[in-house]
Amino acid sequence: MNNNPLLGQVLGGLFGQAMRSRGMNRGGVGGGLGGTGGGLGGALGGVALGSVLAGMMRGRAQGGSIGVPGGQHPYGNRTALLVMLLPLAMRWVQRNGGMNAVVDKFRDKGLHRQAQSWMSSGDNDPIDGQAVEQVVGREELRQMAERLGVPEEQVAQAFAEIMPEMVDKMTPDGQLPHEADEVLDESTRKLEKEIEDVQYREVHS
Repeated sequence: MNNNPLLGQVLGGLFGQAMRSRGMNRGGVGGGLGGTGGGLGGALGGVALGSVLAGMMRGRAQGGSIGVPGGQHPYGNRTALLVMLLPLAMRWVQRNGGMNAVVDKFRDKGLHRQAQSWMSSGDNDPIDGQAVEQVVGREELRQMAERLGVPEEQVAQAFAEIMPEMVDKMTPDGQLPHEADEVLDESTRKLEKEIEDVQYREVHS
């Protein structure tokens, strides 16, 4: 189940590129944007990723405005919030022991079936914001919300959308690779740079 195809394509492209740079050549990673050559993270390179992120952040790709208490969503749309939260979520995974440890955290909170579905082929079983709060913790969500300037519940809901996609795109063969944390680190750094570049271009355009 993919509520936001572009989110999955961005993650698949980032992870796919990092995997290929390590000679992993894992099947099924990174397809969707970019035609031949393995998708977004393949031959297109950073310029294409930047343009996709710019479109998502401007709200052209998907979704409309999200009303929040006190006025308009600062990023204008749900997809933009996902883009801005994504590197924070990836860094949270790194701080909490990496992909294997985080998947185990979800299992330990009674979400074993959901976590297993993210790693297997087929639809990803969804989780809700309450489940995210149990695993991530309210203080972490509060800090992310303050950084992004949105309510905590919005962050929890967006995190609930990101986490299944993150695990799904990291496990095209149904299991986490040994290099999962190295792939995550490289992908996070690339995504952070691309978002920074997009924001710079937007300000100076």
